Amino acid sequence: MAFFDKIKTGFKTAGGAMQNAVGVVAEKNRKTALANRLRTVIRCEEKAAERAYLALGRYYYNNLRDAANADTEPYCVDIEAAEKRIENAVAKLEALNNEEPAAEEAVPEEVKELPAPAEESVPEGFVDEAVEHHVTEAAPAEKDASEDLPYAE
Repeated sequence: MAFFDKIKTGFKTAGGAMQNAVGVVAEKNRKTALANRLRTVIRCEEKAAERAYLALGRYYYNNLRDAANADTEPYCVDIEAAEKRIENAVAKLEALNNEEPAAEEAVPEEVKELPAPAEESVPEGFVDEAVEHHVTEAAPAEKDASEDLPYAE
């Protein structure tokens, strides 16, 4: 009987150690999950604060700007300069898009030599990469949440 008691005691010890190891792993996973949730909350709150700062800055720029304030006026001048550069770039882009390319000059040689894609060669539901490469659509830009805030332009 002493032999069986030793075996029984050994199993109890091994079972207790296994149960303790599972408890340690479960506790570690719980702490890791909690830390990840807290990091997510911090990241979301930082983004919310950033949107509020942007809205506050837009409000200041549009309503409270004081040209005599030497601390803030350089930033306002930088904003005006950036807006002018953006306007110039948009105008050049529109002019570039409105240009009519010469028929032969506009098409590169590689594109001229591409065979026309066969409609039946690509099964339905699949994308023909040769066609997809040449036909690209611009995805609509996501609307920033700060654009819905008051005084946002």
